[in-house]
Amino acid sequence: MKAILYKGPGNFDYEEVETPSCPKNGVLIKVISVGLCGSDIRTFNSGHHKVKPPFVIGHEIAGIVEESDSEHYKKGQKVMLNPGITCGKCKFCTSDKNLGNQCKNIVVPGMDFYGGYAQYVALPEVGTNPKFLHILPDDFNLDLAPLSETLASVYSTHDFINITKGDIVLIIGAGPLGNLHSAMAKIRGAKKVILSEVNQPRLDKAKRFDFIDLFVNPTTENLEEIVNRETDGDGVDVAITACPVGAVQEEAMHYVRPRGKVLLFGGLPHDNCHVSFDSNLIHYKELQICGGYSFSPDSFKHALDLIVDGTIPADKFVTHTLPLSEIKRGIEMTRTGEAIKVILKPWE
Repeated sequence: MKAILYKGPGNFDYEEVETPSCPKNGVLIKVISVGLCGSDIRTFNSGHHKVKPPFVIGHEIAGIVEESDSEHYKKGQKVMLNPGITCGKCKFCTSDKNLGNQCKNIVVPGMDFYGGYAQYVALPEVGTNPKFLHILPDDFNLDLAPLSETLASVYSTHDFINITKGDIVLIIGAGPLGNLHSAMAKIRGAKKVILSEVNQPRLDKAKRFDFIDLFVNPTTENLEEIVNRETDGDGVDVAITACPVGAVQEEAMHYVRPRGKVLLFGGLPHDNCHVSFDSNLIHYKELQICGGYSFSPDSFKHALDLIVDGTIPADKFVTHTLPLSEIKRGIEMTRTGEAIKVILKPWE
């Protein structure tokens, strides 16, 4: 089969690899659509401690059951894989606080077995549970399904930052994650969503979404003045950093009202992950600073439902579909802001 073979940081190519067989009690998935994810781009460029080359990565996988040795699935079904295959047994999985994303025994396609930048994925038995491999309606467009993985992370964090009716929310970063945070903020009742982005093409792309009220480029406008104007000088109720920039995390707490919340959502590069901040701001303004990462099986199911029922306009997020062989073009389009979400097609 054709696949993108990762050979080490900065070294990956479209080439022939061995076609897998259906695992015992598993499922062989014919990959129709796979999302180009920012975390995969980081792995391609910088490596990942869990990925040992040569390897096929890619985890936002939608396709059709090609062969099944599982009682739950049959040939021809459209499916979307939840890539966070949790154990269901550890203290995090069994917690009543929806902590499945912190599972210490998690299995991930593209890390623990060959992933979705390929024409087929051999899903082992551990993933052939209906809470991981979701059956989709026969008439559903598989190009939209991979967005559910991105949305699931967003959905999960909104469970605990608790945006409420009437809140004013600042989102910093207009990539897929920032735009999805904007959508979820409005779904949760936010009165106003302010989106800040330094990349003008990326900011312009976001103007297709009617759930964002104000668009700001802080390289040409004063974000602090705009926040003060829109909040009568109080600051926003919630600020979400959806970009991998430490300086943005440092600045975010300046835009938040007393007893407001700051969600640090964009992970920083591992070799540059330390930031400094004014702890007196946290102390005297009584701020809540929290991180957000990944999702539980329940959050993934809710996110997928929002896409399937059309609550989230996935077709507006998926701006480009490309043959898998053009993955490097897709990475560049993502980097420049030309694309919001790129879907790769292994059979084109």
